[in-house]
Order: sequence, then structure tokens, then C-alpha cells
Amino acid sequence: MKKKFGKFFVLAAVIVFVYSYFVEPACLVTKNETIYLANWDCSLNGLNVAVVSDLHIGAKKINLEKVKKIVKMINSQNPDLIVILGDFDAVLIESSKIPHKDISAALNQLKAPCGVYAILGNHDYNPPGVVKSILKDTNIKLLVNESDYIFFNTKKIKICGVGDWWFDNVDVKKTVGKINTPTILLSHNPDAFDSAPDKTSLTLSGHTHGGEVVLPLFGPPFVPSVHGKAFAKGLIKQNNKTLYITSGIGTLSRFRLLNPPEIVFLTLMQE
Repeated sequence: MKKKFGKFFVLAAVIVFVYSYFVEPACLVTKNETIYLANWDCSLNGLNVAVVSDLHIGAKKINLEKVKKIVKMINSQNPDLIVILGDFDAVLIESSKIPHKDISAALNQLKAPCGVYAILGNHDYNPPGVVKSILKDTNIKLLVNESDYIFFNTKKIKICGVGDWWFDNVDVKKTVGKINTPTILLSHNPDAFDSAPDKTSLTLSGHTHGGEVVLPLFGPPFVPSVHGKAFAKGLIKQNNKTLYITSGIGTLSRFRLLNPPEIVFLTLMQE
């Protein structure tokens, strides 16, 4: 009996290894969610935001063709606004030898009536200038500790983007400034959420990869946040503020389990 159980355990371990190394990291799912926000305006109800993060271009399964596929998948749902939450990955882009102009051309196909915005993640600062040079030749607006305004149904929305929590001198309150209109904060690292002003409508983050590997009953063994598993991914509400964390697309450990790469489409509504 013990021998049979041992064989079953080894077989199960092999299946899990093969699936989490070869299969799930190559998957790409789309997730559509409606979330309800305080400090929102009913005239903005229905705004659809495509959220993508942690592309890690040049990593396993993330070649130029995959980037083009991601772009097509986003555009196919006709979002009103597209946000890319950092970690294009300067090191992997350089080591992959994918020409910058080809990445720019692929990303430049992203289209949304309210615009396409991006911020930097911790993997975007070194080698310096790589990600910025790629985005410079696109229609994507990079926000680094600055803000901009968009309009939806003639109503104004403030979009704020902070630099990376680990690699930049981030002052969230200074970047957001005075809030007199619905405000969306983009921060690669979700730990910046604690510093978001009380009236910030929505904070969008990536960085965690959802922990990459999620164990049944236990959850992810490691999440790169001071909040641990509580900030792995998904919707979080604290003190009348809302945070949404996407588990992103890339896989630095080369494994994903019960946590497939994702593109998220959020429909925003007044609470």
C-alpha cells in the first residue's frame, strides 16, 4: 500500500510540475469584473478599463508574437481606457535582442478613446532609458510621479502615476495633489495604496504576480508586499478606498500554478 501511495505521489508531483512549468505560464486569460467605488460619479458609470501588468518582455513565453497577441486581445474588447502597470523589464528586453522598434510598433497598436497610460515598475529602471525609449515611439503616455486628465461622458477623471515604490522617490500625496474630481492612481507596487489620499477613487497595481504559485488551502507561499498574502491579487477595500491588483502576465520563477497570466477588464460603477 505504501509503495502504491509513493508511486501515486511521485506521479502527481510530476504532473503538477509539468503543468505549472510548461502549461499554465503559456496560458493567457481575460477577466471581466464590475467594481463599485466610493468617491465616484454616476455619470462615469460603465467606464471600462483594460489593466495589464508585468509583461516581462523577453521572459519565458513572452516573445514579440506574444506581445502582439496581448495587444490584439486588449483591443478586441474595445476598452475606454488602457493602463499598463509597469515591469516591461529592461534587462530581459536587452538580453532577448528583440529590437526596440518592433516592441514600440506592437505596443503602438493599443487603442482606446480615453487613451493608453503606463507607469514604470521595479524592473524598468536598469539598464536606464530602455523602457522610456520604447514608449517614446508609441501613443502610450508614461506617467512618472505626475498626473493627467481624461474625459468620459464629458466628465473629467484624474489619472495619476507614481514611480516604483522600491526604485523611485515616491510621494503619493504630492503626485495625486488636491482631489476635486474622480481620481485613479496607478502604482506598480500595491504597497503605495497605504499612502493614497482618502478620496482616491481607485488604485491599480501589479507587481505581485499573484504570488505566481498558489497552493490549495494555503495560497501563495510568497508575495512581495508588506501585507503578504492579503495583497496577492484582486479587489481590496480599506478605509473607504479601493485597490485592485492584477496578477499580471510574466513569470519570473518560470512557474505558475492556479494563477494563470491575465488581462483584466474592469467596469467601474458608483458604490
